[in-house]
Amino acid sequence: MELEIRKLTPALAEEYAHFFDVTPHDVNIEEQKCYCVTWRSDASYEADGNHWFPTREERREKAIRFVREGSLQGYLAFRDGEIVGWCNANGDCRRCVDYLRMFWPIPAEDAAVRVKSVFCFVIAPQMQRRGIATKLLEAVVRDAAAEGYDYVEAYANEVFSYEDHDFRGPVAMYEKCGFCRYAAQDGRVVMRKKL
Repeated sequence: MELEIRKLTPALAEEYAHFFDVTPHDVNIEEQKCYCVTWRSDASYEADGNHWFPTREERREKAIRFVREGSLQGYLAFRDGEIVGWCNANGDCRRCVDYLRMFWPIPAEDAAVRVKSVFCFVIAPQMQRRGIATKLLEAVVRDAAAEGYDYVEAYANEVFSYEDHDFRGPVAMYEKCGFCRYAAQDGRVVMRKKL
């Protein structure tokens, strides 16, 4: 299977939104399509830290804006010119990481250590279990190393289910890509790869 992995750029904003328009994900409820607007750089948050928007239409509109501004970051997998996968990876989302600390045993922030965080994956249903998420993760790791990050970090669930709305990726995928279990509690695992 021929895949092309591309970094999300402002020019891909409309294609990105269309991928979410047509791809079932998370809980597969049409009006709850997320467009991945939660996981973005801190500069895009309003003063109150708002990370969610009440309607699908508003989330779509905000996603396009965030992609064009460069605050929604990640990678897209293309097959035959069509997007078949997405990985949200951001190095400037402290608010996101702070929120996840309520659930995952994420270490305290160290200003001297640069961490790129992997927040989620969306893979087109007909393309799941074909290694697309792994290819996306490999691109994150490669570019993070080139950009001077010290670690790539992800927040997984110990038990992964394709049937559930687990969009974080299985622990085994991270291990396959050289990540180690950095911390765990109550079925939640912080996976880290030293670069």
